[in-house]
Amino acid sequence: MSVTLGGGKAPAVRRILPITALSVGWLIAVYLAYALLAPIPAVLAIPQPIATMSTPTAAVTLPNYGASAIGATDSSQIFSGTDLDSARPIASITKIVTALVVLDRYPIAEGQPGELLTLTAADAQLRQTYAGLGGSIAAAPTGLTISQRHVIDLMMVQSANNYAETLAVWAFGSVDAYLIEARMWLQRHQLTAITVADTTGFSLNNTASPRALLQLGRIALANPVLAASAELPAVTVPGVGTYANRNLIVGVDGVIGLKTGTLDEAGACLLFAAEHQIDGETLTVIGVVLGGPDHAQVAADVRSLLSSVRDDYHTLLLPKEGTTVAIYDAPWGEQVRLQVADTVDALVWGEVQARTTLNTLTLQPGVHKASPPLTVRYGGTVVEIALTLDGRLSGPGLAWKIRQPIVELFDR
Repeated sequence: MSVTLGGGKAPAVRRILPITALSVGWLIAVYLAYALLAPIPAVLAIPQPIATMSTPTAAVTLPNYGASAIGATDSSQIFSGTDLDSARPIASITKIVTALVVLDRYPIAEGQPGELLTLTAADAQLRQTYAGLGGSIAAAPTGLTISQRHVIDLMMVQSANNYAETLAVWAFGSVDAYLIEARMWLQRHQLTAITVADTTGFSLNNTASPRALLQLGRIALANPVLAASAELPAVTVPGVGTYANRNLIVGVDGVIGLKTGTLDEAGACLLFAAEHQIDGETLTVIGVVLGGPDHAQVAADVRSLLSSVRDDYHTLLLPKEGTTVAIYDAPWGEQVRLQVADTVDALVWGEVQARTTLNTLTLQPGVHKASPPLTVRYGGTVVEIALTLDGRLSGPGLAWKIRQPIVELFDR
């Protein structure tokens, strides 16, 4: 009887055991397939703090009289100034307008003298007229042939009133015709804050604001004929004579021009430009002083002004090569860093605060993508700095892949 009972139950046990082992094996195979074939997660960037980039506040020494301004030549930036938008008499600074308007009609090629003028009795009389008014003049013998370039030199260096009128009448036929053209020229160049009433600056109706004069100076510096003339320490014209530049500081402290102006009512005026050599770069500034007590005082004050402006140039150090801006920290233990590829700096003036913007990509193991640059903004300038990874993500190992589905299950 015991044999009969045992013999009846044993086969059922043997059938269950193979089925259970097969199921477990199948489940393991499915799990491994799932684990090994599951997509590898993308790795997000972790941005890193970037040190604040800034330069100190500027301290500019402006004259304590009249009106003044100083700024950049490669932009409309004004570093500092007083009474920037009030129109004041500008005296012989007016001659810059005269020269530019004529050069617009009759340009002079590089290294060439330009057109030739033959002086008439009327031109000789102009010398007498302006001598009687107490203005600056230069000899003008009747019948003398003189180049257009030399006439401009006499206007800019000696501030010869008679030659300013001679040039304008030669170019346009009369002073009135010149004034029509000059006003249109000012309009075209958006210099409506400048008013001209003659060719010389004698009239008190020749006025301008300091802001407008800075822009006029930028235009003058961009004209090679006028810029070269304004920089001359002296000019010698055969048949006329030799004259020293009335700008007392031309050639001093980097000053390269531009034009003086003097009237009792206007005071001593100077539109000036100067070059600074800073960190291997040549930087040009443009400035103006109106209503000074005399030219010696103006010259001394401009030198102090230029010195104070020069001291306010600084090198803004942007993130240097090798600086880490983000980290890719993969969950399987790998790590790569997003770093600045090249050291970049910028020469700036005055107080500057720089702001950075970082846009990053996610990383997939084995896939290389170029990262967007780091963007740095300061003032009106935008600089893009190249970034690079210090390595690549090769991806997780087998053990991590097998373990990960279980880790994710318990993390839920």
